[in-house]
Amino acid sequence: MGLMHLGRARLAMALPRHRQQLRETRDQRLFDLFESYALASSKLDSLLREVPRREDLVDEYQQICLDLQADVVKFLAQSR
Repeated sequence: MGLMHLGRARLAMALPRHRQQLRETRDQRLFDLFESYALASSKLDSLLREVPRREDLVDEYQQICLDLQADVVKFLAQSR
């Protein structure tokens, strides 16, 4: 699965109210956000599995993921 598809799938899980819009969008600007989300959320998953856990990086990547989610929601709202 490519980064764009992985990011779209992960965002659909994180943002269930926007699943339909996420599935239907064909906007290249959102595809770039999907790829960024795939990378950030994959890194977060990796950090969460580390022992000992680097809490500072976990917090940073959690915030990155939340910021990307907010960007996607804002973009979807503007494209209606």
